[in-house]
Amino acid sequence: MVSEIGGIIDNLSLSASEKKQIRSTIVDTLYHYASELEKEQASIIRTEAQGNWLQKSWRPIVMLAFTFIVLLGAFIPIPLLENTSEFWNLLEIGLGGYVIGRSIEKVTGKIRKI
Repeated sequence: MVSEIGGIIDNLSLSASEKKQIRSTIVDTLYHYASELEKEQASIIRTEAQGNWLQKSWRPIVMLAFTFIVLLGAFIPIPLLENTSEFWNLLEIGLGGYVIGRSIEKVTGKIRKI
């Protein structure tokens, strides 16, 4: 973008020092606004990364619900917990995703600190 603006400035009928001054002013302005844009983007990313309570808690809530269903099934016969039920596959996927997801979150947190 700077080179394109420089080409336009070169086509102007001004002295070399005036062209240089205009080019310098435009480049400084572009860098200033690019810096401001980066700061705003970083602020938005930090805000989104903080998240809310539900974003941080959905996995533990789901796993507690699964635990409650399994414990309830120990005392009351629940058709959901039969051997032919897909509940056990869902529980395996949930547990694997929970453990792997938390592990990745912890590792990425440590990598960010480094």
